[in-house]
Amino acid sequence: MPEINFKYAVPGDILEDYINGTYIPRTVWERVFLFLKSKGIDVYSPSQHKGKCTSSYTVVKNTGTTGFQGSNQIGSQTLDVIVYCPRSNYSDMEPYTVQIQNFLSELKEYIRPTGNIMPVILDDSVNGYTQSIEYQTFQRLRR
Repeated sequence: MPEINFKYAVPGDILEDYINGTYIPRTVWERVFLFLKSKGIDVYSPSQHKGKCTSSYTVVKNTGTTGFQGSNQIGSQTLDVIVYCPRSNYSDMEPYTVQIQNFLSELKEYIRPTGNIMPVILDDSVNGYTQSIEYQTFQRLRR
């Protein structure tokens, strides 16, 4: 299996292999990342995007795993899907967010929305608006 380095970009052959069904993602995060990339979304891992927000993009972040009460074998993992739109395009924020949600609804076998959607805020560090949508997956806990 080829080594994957998501720090800079997804190598074209891995994305193509994912699209062709010959590459199986190793984690839920990787599945969401590759899926959005395959849909043409400008997607990044945390801290990967550099500079100001000049066009809409998305960041996928693993936010942790929690065990279910009374169980040390089953739990849930959460992912934040963080959307960004340029400061000059506030009116694009909701349609872009809805587009991402519609795409991710195709992954209903793997993730589900928790209903936690943060309000839109202005992020001066990137000169854009941002909003976070939380998703969850159920899984066996690693021992």
